[in-house]
Amino acid sequence: MPPRRPGSGWPIDGWGSARAATLSTRPLPYAPDRPMAKPLKFLLVFLAGLLLLLAAAIVALPFLFDPNDFRGKLAETVKKETGREFSVGEIRLSVFPWLRVEIADAVLGNAAGFGSEPMLRLKSAEVGVKLLPLLRDRRVEASELKLSGLRAALAVNAEGLSNWADLLALQKQKKDEPAAESEAGKGMADLDIAGVQLEDVALSYADAQAGKDYAVEGLRLKLGRLRAGETLPFEGGLTLNSGAPKARAALEFQGDLRFDADSGSAQVADLKLKLDGLQEGTTPAESLAAKLRLEASALGYDGASQVLTVAPFKLLIDQLLAGTAEQPRLSAKGTLAASLKADLAQRRHQVQGLELALETAGSAIPGGKPQTLKLSGTASADLAADSARVEGLQLEFAGLKASAKQWLVAGLTGELPTASGDLTVAPFSPRALLGNLDIKLPEMADAKTLQTASLSAALSANARSAAFKNLLLKLDDSTLSGELAVRDFASQALAFALQLDAIDADRYLPPKAAAAPAAGTEAAKTNLNDTPLPVEMLDQLNAEGTLAIGRLKLKGMTLNDVRLKLDAPKSGNKRQQLSAQLYGGNANLALDVSPGAKPGYALKTTLSGISAGPLLKDFLGKDYVSGKGSVNLDVRSGGRTVGEVRRALNGDVAFNFVDGAVKGFNLGKTIRDGQALLSVAQGGGATAAASSEPQSTDFAELRGAGKIVNGVLKSDQLSAKNPLFRLEGAGELDLANETINYLAKPTLVGTAKGQGGKELADLHGVVVPIRLTGNLFKPKVQIDWQAALQQKAADKLRGQYEAKKEELQEHREEIKQKAVEELNKGLMKLFGGNKKPPDEPAPGSTPQP
Repeated sequence: MPPRRPGSGWPIDGWGSARAATLSTRPLPYAPDRPMAKPLKFLLVFLAGLLLLLAAAIVALPFLFDPNDFRGKLAETVKKETGREFSVGEIRLSVFPWLRVEIADAVLGNAAGFGSEPMLRLKSAEVGVKLLPLLRDRRVEASELKLSGLRAALAVNAEGLSNWADLLALQKQKKDEPAAESEAGKGMADLDIAGVQLEDVALSYADAQAGKDYAVEGLRLKLGRLRAGETLPFEGGLTLNSGAPKARAALEFQGDLRFDADSGSAQVADLKLKLDGLQEGTTPAESLAAKLRLEASALGYDGASQVLTVAPFKLLIDQLLAGTAEQPRLSAKGTLAASLKADLAQRRHQVQGLELALETAGSAIPGGKPQTLKLSGTASADLAADSARVEGLQLEFAGLKASAKQWLVAGLTGELPTASGDLTVAPFSPRALLGNLDIKLPEMADAKTLQTASLSAALSANARSAAFKNLLLKLDDSTLSGELAVRDFASQALAFALQLDAIDADRYLPPKAAAAPAAGTEAAKTNLNDTPLPVEMLDQLNAEGTLAIGRLKLKGMTLNDVRLKLDAPKSGNKRQQLSAQLYGGNANLALDVSPGAKPGYALKTTLSGISAGPLLKDFLGKDYVSGKGSVNLDVRSGGRTVGEVRRALNGDVAFNFVDGAVKGFNLGKTIRDGQALLSVAQGGGATAAASSEPQSTDFAELRGAGKIVNGVLKSDQLSAKNPLFRLEGAGELDLANETINYLAKPTLVGTAKGQGGKELADLHGVVVPIRLTGNLFKPKVQIDWQAALQQKAADKLRGQYEAKKEELQEHREEIKQKAVEELNKGLMKLFGGNKKPPDEPAPGSTPQP
């Protein structure tokens, strides 16, 4: 023992392998010669001995105490408290210098009714606490907490009861009980943990009521030193699996966390997330895949104001894939940058500086050609008001630029959020846009169409419907304005009230085929009759609205002040009403369609004051008839092809034209030519000279009416008048077969002169039958001169008979024979040329051999 030094204390050594401690190296409060010196000395020696004894006990504790002896008691306690089975494997305990506990193979049973599989399993866990800081300063200095092989099976049964509900109820019961004051628990605010490490953790969740199941596999988490006021580095990862829909996602994360327990604030620096996910579809083409990386320089949470902020972050989109890599429906890669501020207390959130840039490809993109997508703007949400706002939106895609100043979203968290705002599409070339999308346009009559377009509107839309108001669409030289809405996406219900200033629709239609079958040919007739009608499209048409067009050119016709009204409910009867001004007159049309397996059609058309010549020339390329007049049509039919409709056509038709002409046939010239030939035949004149008269027959009035029965127009009410003749007619037109069989009977009532012709006074009152047969568009014209001449001869004889009635009565047979001979001679000369008929034998003579 060291020598005693007056006025000094006593050194006490000997903590074994523990670190040495000096109780006192300063003067004692009482000198040895004072009365209290010896008791104090004795007390110090006693305390030193007690510490030595405690140290020895701590060292010997693991050898004298086996915690495994209490496993059974522990299981009984857990069973009593929770009603569940509990077991634990080997427990290891070490005391100095760390109070360390290690356990293995802990198992907690499941709740009643959830099967025999345990709810929790733990392969191993260990943690240590330094004794001296705990005893001396009541400060916790712990070693790294390690958990490995944790398995948790969470479940909800068909009735909605979970297998952890009983544990929550037990915990709530204990919280409700008054807590006893514990002095030992006070003052332990100083916590220092070397780290936390979780390895090979798996969690499963199965909800029988909702039909959902999820699983977390391979969860690993590593935390650095946990100490108040110091940065906590963390890193980890997991794999998430979903059964319905079948999906798998691998997530990795790392960063540095700084947490202030007093204020409840936290900051995360250098946050990095990595996601690699796949959702399987019913077919490979319906699969979805994503590879994402998130980088955020700073993320902070203020506990006092409950505000979360994320400094400008960047989301790296390495892959977004719909379909397969070999046959992608849509693939994209690029970046998303923004900053975020979320006021959790006020439930207001903002996204600033949003910028999205994607390189896209795949069959879902029109044309399948890779395109660049750019999107920018700002967004905010007020969850308390259940609304959101988007401002300064800019979108670029395939050369198209669209923008919106402001969009509002109402009912943000409801069943049907609705967005409304403005939309502007900057002027662009539709033809160039479609070229960028690698979409081939059909050939148009005018290759200079689709050069420029622009759009502006106020748009309101939700998941079920969309509506454009204040619509202004410009295409080339045309401007469309008004309102347009899709009332229901599912049924494609369309409503519109539109105005179009002017359009030449023929510019956008295919050019006329150079080798198209001529009208009236068998090929053209077959092609037209076999043409199917869009019956299914008509059946699905679901639209209601009006369209006004100032000037419309279509199929060569020019129409002004066009008014269209459409009422076409889905799978119901459709009605279309059309009115227009055209060619000096008016047109009104009403078409009713009853779709279905056997579609029906009803058409009523009235044309009044129409100039037929210009209309037919523009529409058919030739003015077959000129004049001003009216047409009334009231027909019904049915069928799925043009031929079926033609053959099932029934109804009435009537027309009336004045001061016009029928082109392609000059009745006056034909009669004059016939009369000239007759004169030659009778030896009284010369043949008609060549004439340059137009091939047309003028009329002062042309009217007709008829009935259509099963595709055949039957009419006996044709009449026409001009200074030369009066005409009546009757016959049939087969609309399906495009044939005609018609007999016109003009009666000469005046005289007419053609170039080189002569007056037709001697044919006054004669009916010249004209039969039209064959092709409707190129009929054969046959004039029955024999009937006309027979009438002429009969009229002449009748006149002579009246003049010399008595004389004729006496020589009746002789005159009759002579008239027949004269008529036959004339006909032979007219139709037989100059061929001389053979001489007839004299009466009573015998023919020579």
